[in-house]
Amino acid sequence: MNNSSNDDFELRDKISLLVNAFVDTHTLSKEAFLVKILNSAFELIPEAEKGSIYIESNGYYRPICAKGYNMELLSKLYFSKDDLFIGFECKELSEIQSYQNYISRRNDCQFTPDNIETFKQLGTYEHFTTLYAPLLYDHTLIGLISLERFIDEPYSVASQEILRFYAQSISSYYTLKVKHDLKKKLFDETVMALVTAIEIKDSYTVGHARRVMLYSEWIATALQLPAVQLEQIKIAALLHDVGKLGISDEILNKPGKLTEEEYEQIKKHPEKSKRILENISDFNEIVTLAYMHHEHYDGCGYPQGLEKDDVPIGAHVIQVADAYDAMTSERSYRKALTHKQAIEILQDQRGRQFHPDVVTAAIAIFEVMINFDTKIQKS
Repeated sequence: MNNSSNDDFELRDKISLLVNAFVDTHTLSKEAFLVKILNSAFELIPEAEKGSIYIESNGYYRPICAKGYNMELLSKLYFSKDDLFIGFECKELSEIQSYQNYISRRNDCQFTPDNIETFKQLGTYEHFTTLYAPLLYDHTLIGLISLERFIDEPYSVASQEILRFYAQSISSYYTLKVKHDLKKKLFDETVMALVTAIEIKDSYTVGHARRVMLYSEWIATALQLPAVQLEQIKIAALLHDVGKLGISDEILNKPGKLTEEEYEQIKKHPEKSKRILENISDFNEIVTLAYMHHEHYDGCGYPQGLEKDDVPIGAHVIQVADAYDAMTSERSYRKALTHKQAIEILQDQRGRQFHPDVVTAAIAIFEVMINFDTKIQKS
């Protein structure tokens, strides 16, 4: 096999490694993502001995992760933009290039005395070659990836191109990750704002939504439901009573037993929940779970009288969690039941009001709470 063929195979192997480095990165935190990418760079750039990634924070660029360096020592370094980005500027991903430089000795006047001392302790004060590239976020320089080798020899052209690609890819993925995190933060804040609105509306539900979410998570986990489904159940559990915003205060906060007409008004809250939540994009599954959480396994529930597998398992989970918390919570018209009494009712209604498998999972969990005398804070 000639050298050209060997080079082709080596190139294909490197491309494969490079692509694999970015698989499933959407599931990682920003820090974990950067660690994974930095480690993978060493597999493709064999000349590198040590390396690090710097990200801007409060006006200074500080190391986020490293390979080969003492991270505690490296963390003492901090740079201004002028210290870090010398001789290049870019605003677009396509403009990102890699650069290399042999450092015979640091310019003491360019850095703080603390940084100079740290350079000496790290071995990056003199006699090493650095290969580096800028990182972008929203057309702004936000960091740097840097790889060092401790001899006066340049990196190969291939290594320079690989680092350039890494810098472009990190910038692209990091931008998506930051925007995703901001979107999720806004989403979480919106959900909690709705929960707070419910609690203000109905004083007896303070803490209820959070407990139902917790119980639902435990039950769904015991049932080994997929992670995506588990997340949908948790959100729907938090918002299952949002429709009560459309019920009058007089009915919600009535101290005594409801009349038949008043109860009919209460039974409209799943429909109201649906109308509120379906205005939120990508909420289809969550809307369905919130809408159906009062459907019974035997078909005697509401709003549609659906039964068994016509009701999603997530709605069955939320119903059991909701019923358990309602039974074990104090109300103006009755005292809270004990955990043992609530479990007895769940068992009695197994296969009638409640899904048998969900009750089995729930009882296993709640009995542990009893055995260990777990006290659930009503807050």
